[in-house]
Amino acid sequence: MAAPNPAHASADSADGPRFPSTLAPDAYYEGLLDRLQTALLPTLDPFFSSLSSLSSSSSSHPLVLELASGNGTHATLFTRSYPSLSIQPTECDSFGVKRINETVARDGAERVRRAIRVDVMSDGDWEGLGRRLREEEGEGKRYDLVFGSNFLHMVPFPDAPHRIFRLLLTHSLLTPTAKLLIYGPFKSDTGFFSPSDAAFDKAIASRPSSYPLGLRSIDALGRIAREEGWKLSERIGVAKGNWVLVFEQEGEGK
Repeated sequence: MAAPNPAHASADSADGPRFPSTLAPDAYYEGLLDRLQTALLPTLDPFFSSLSSLSSSSSSHPLVLELASGNGTHATLFTRSYPSLSIQPTECDSFGVKRINETVARDGAERVRRAIRVDVMSDGDWEGLGRRLREEEGEGKRYDLVFGSNFLHMVPFPDAPHRIFRLLLTHSLLTPTAKLLIYGPFKSDTGFFSPSDAAFDKAIASRPSSYPLGLRSIDALGRIAREEGWKLSERIGVAKGNWVLVFEQEGEGK
């Protein structure tokens, strides 16, 4: 997960998580790869395939920035499925960064870059991400797509999404046509989409936190996006009540 509040953080070290209450249980990772391949990847395919086509007319590889990369399973799957892409995984602490790098090394995944720490509430981490991009790719290179999975219900709201939308642009991290894809469970302004969503929200909200945890409203995210120069262009239903929300920069195509 990416970037909860320091008020309920433990020491930031590679030996343990900085924000233990945000971690997915071990059961989440059981069968995760199969679930991603059968449910999520077909939904993401149009976006990743369109990036892959860019590499045929360029000597460089399209870059995908992944926020809240978990244990690195998504990143390794994406590069195996789309060999022309390069993935930059991130996590909010040294524990997460180490775990991602171990997964990538174990799986032998190519074009997954060394993970970098990005706590989305930290200005210094966003600056470090931009600095890494410039050092490795040169001043003109930008990310072609941003993906984040199952983390918005664990970060401060509405502060975290405001910062994500804003800082992706102010730190010049994206190409003009780069989209932001956010996957996970959500609700609407009027309530939950199902009883299972309500039960999940209750379970998440019961975890220790200095700010409210729980499912976020798609409608509210659309309003936040507009305030920060984005628009919610698609909301795609995925298996088990999850969604892929597609955000485009307001200036795209102009």
